[in-house]
Amino acid sequence: MSNTEPTQSTLIAPDPDTTPTTAAAAPADAPSRQRLILVDGYGLAFRAFHALPLTMQTASGEIVNATFGFTAMLLDSIRAHRPDCVVMTFDIGKSFRHTEFADYKAHRPPMAPEMRGQMDRIREVIAALNIPVFEMEGYEADDIIGTLARQAVDLNMLALVVTGDSDLLQLVEEHVHVILPGAQRFSEYRMYDRDAVIERYGFEPGLIPDYKALVGDKSDNIPGVPGIGAKTATALLTKFGDVEAIISHVDEVTPTRARNMLTENVELARQCKRLATIVTDAPVTLDVEACMLHDYDQAGVTRLFHDLEFRTLLSRLPESNRAAAPDEPVEEIGSGPLSTPIMVCSAEDLTALAERIRAAPVIAFDVETDSLSPLDAALVGFSVATAEDASFYVPVKHISEPVASMDDVRSLLWPAIAEHPGVIAHHAKFDLAVAREHGLALPHLASDTMLAAYLLNEVVGLKELAFRHLNWMMTPITDLIGTGRNQITMDEVPLDQTVAYAGADVEATLRLYPILGARIREREQDDLLDDIELALVPVLMDMERAGIAVDPTVIADLDVDVSANLETLTGEIYRQVGHEFNIGSTKQLATVLFEELGLPSGRRNATGFSVSQEVLDGLRGAHSVVDLVLEHRLLKKLKSTYIDALPNQINPKTGRIHTTFNQTIAATGRLSSVDPNLQNIPVRTEIGRMIRRAFVADNRPASQRIDEECVLFSADYSQMELRLMAHYSQDEALVAAFRQGLDIHAATAAEVFGIDLADVTSDQRATAKVVNFGIMYGMQAYGLARDTGMSRSDAAAFIERYMARFSGVRGYIDRTLRDTARLGYAESLYGRRRYLPDIVSSGPKRMAAERAAINMPIQGTASDIMKVAMIQVAERLRAANLKSEMLLQVHDELLFEAPVSEVPRLRALVVETLEQVTSITVPLRVDTAVGPNWQQLRDMVDGDDAQPTGTLE
Repeated sequence: MSNTEPTQSTLIAPDPDTTPTTAAAAPADAPSRQRLILVDGYGLAFRAFHALPLTMQTASGEIVNATFGFTAMLLDSIRAHRPDCVVMTFDIGKSFRHTEFADYKAHRPPMAPEMRGQMDRIREVIAALNIPVFEMEGYEADDIIGTLARQAVDLNMLALVVTGDSDLLQLVEEHVHVILPGAQRFSEYRMYDRDAVIERYGFEPGLIPDYKALVGDKSDNIPGVPGIGAKTATALLTKFGDVEAIISHVDEVTPTRARNMLTENVELARQCKRLATIVTDAPVTLDVEACMLHDYDQAGVTRLFHDLEFRTLLSRLPESNRAAAPDEPVEEIGSGPLSTPIMVCSAEDLTALAERIRAAPVIAFDVETDSLSPLDAALVGFSVATAEDASFYVPVKHISEPVASMDDVRSLLWPAIAEHPGVIAHHAKFDLAVAREHGLALPHLASDTMLAAYLLNEVVGLKELAFRHLNWMMTPITDLIGTGRNQITMDEVPLDQTVAYAGADVEATLRLYPILGARIREREQDDLLDDIELALVPVLMDMERAGIAVDPTVIADLDVDVSANLETLTGEIYRQVGHEFNIGSTKQLATVLFEELGLPSGRRNATGFSVSQEVLDGLRGAHSVVDLVLEHRLLKKLKSTYIDALPNQINPKTGRIHTTFNQTIAATGRLSSVDPNLQNIPVRTEIGRMIRRAFVADNRPASQRIDEECVLFSADYSQMELRLMAHYSQDEALVAAFRQGLDIHAATAAEVFGIDLADVTSDQRATAKVVNFGIMYGMQAYGLARDTGMSRSDAAAFIERYMARFSGVRGYIDRTLRDTARLGYAESLYGRRRYLPDIVSSGPKRMAAERAAINMPIQGTASDIMKVAMIQVAERLRAANLKSEMLLQVHDELLFEAPVSEVPRLRALVVETLEQVTSITVPLRVDTAVGPNWQQLRDMVDGDDAQPTGTLE
């Protein structure tokens, strides 16, 4: 999904007067000084563009990653440091450096078109905030900043430079500080004073140009002195001082090679220093009055932020002292202001509201609760909107009076809602589940604005959607209930606040409904929304309510075994390393692996060298301790995620675990599972299989009591994505293999290696299997070599043979990439879209987008097929009046709980439904299994038990 704003809290800088952090604090006398923020416009925008994803787009598709990052850091710097004045600077044309050195910055590529298109927007933001812009031919922005900073100090001001370019650190002194985004994360940044610069470089800020004169600067194409590296340069500067001091003591320089290179390149060193030195006497003048902050049109900025969909940045705007003139018209944006919600409590008012509901063509509905668990939540109240300017709130459980009687609600009001043909909601699954738990009949769901927004690749939060489409700044829930230890529940919120909050939610939902609906129809996604996503809501509600039984004794026994294994692993790791350390500390582990054991290190992150799963997987075999650490990490994760957590997640009322299925998370349409996540339990490890053993069949399902023995029944699509690859590619060999019922991996190996099917070895089949699945994710030779142990050249040769033999697959890949680049999105068979703007960019972002484009039609279609199958299975279970219940959906598998006597009928119903749910070029096939728990499942043939297989893979 596209999303114009990062999900994490970003860019909050420390206050230099109050916050002792690694960022430099302001000098002791700073409060008595006026503060000037000097912004390096291009430097900050460039860093933001390369740090934030191109997928940050508005609903209209405008890329805003650089604009958002630039604006966020500007506003956060203003909020954190409370400047009196702000100045913006930009480069314009060439500087004197280009005249002196023709190759200065000559190697820099032209600005990316995606960034160039945002520079006008960035200037709009600057103009709207009424920040003066300084730019001058012949000088760079750095020179203007250096000059204005010097003038600010002369005026007894504190200058704070906001930039993405470390070159400006040379300006740092007692009353000039520089703020830089983090090296790894743009949202984490540091303010540098003199001590911080010395900590980073090992010498004074003023010697940075001298350092660049010696070692060069690749970003500016400054050559430096040949043969002088960072270590030698730092030693020379520390011992002698600046370049001139080094030159005057060149006879004392060691080693000899460095002395000779300096002797031969004295003028080059001097020239490089001139190029690297920021000018502090450019012909510009700081006009303090003209640069004062707070004199800007706040309404105009709000309109601009609305266009850019920067909702979260509105709260960061500084106060404006510019008031609108008495006769100045106020421009209305969006669909009009919120109405005043009406509270409904009495029997008379409930009856009147019921009549309004019956007369309304569409109504919006929303519940307020004291918990996010539908099974446990108390219904605090609910709101209804009958028109865009008519919303009502019915309180039923508040600490303050009045409240409506639930008996009156059930008899006088609820029938009007339950019988209404046009009920819409935002996140209807939760609202309807809560209503059901309180004995309220469920209405027909006409639409869900959250699901509609999800299909449109929009943000799915109601308040974000309201800001984007209605220009409404809605109250966040935390303003009512607070956060952390002081958080209260909704029934404790003053009733007048709840009425306003709840009324706004349903009114926004009702107004968003036609807006999003029109776009759904424009994209011809009506069927996808109505027949799949909306139809799935009651199915998921039933599955969540049913839950699944867990045997605590199995988990307790597993906890003992895993704890013992962890202790043994820990001891062996310490023995091999030679000392104890914190295995869970990335910094300590990196020190052990890369410094003490001398293993090859990978990429760096904010805390040092990365020890991610990917990095450690790449080090397998380099040292035996690596495999031990990986096993230790897996056991710790599974222990904390499942073994420690599952007993606490058993609902005391039902004795079962009730996961929540999310429809709006995965870009491909896959369902996700949370609290707990039951889709990520590994199936190929012993501990994963043991965790699955704890999930058992129970003869006390949530919906009804069954007196006979129950079992778990599994139905698993066989190689669904490979079959879809055959369909999409129409590759003759793949299609023929599936139609003939061959072992597809062995058949692939036979084709690629040019041998008979009977002669395929297990290793050859395994290699073919890796490629068969990996090709859908854009696997290259590196990935195949990593996963199979082949050499890079052998892996490349294998993929080349594969593509030559399965030319239809190559054609599918080329066609999909071409179409995605043209349309901007990849699409499933059912019309589900994934927008991939990075596919027209370059470098790693483009490669990732290409992999996603290749995968989306296949995985998206697989997701849609599974959802349709779930809907049809649920309908047929009801029609057949079976007591069996669908409990879980995990990737291509459905898990049921069934009385033993129903298993043959259930199998026939499920297999027929899943295999005939859609028609593609090759047949869909389903494997089934049955057993007392999720791990001990046995294959089923004609309804009978066959050989045990363990869990399905």
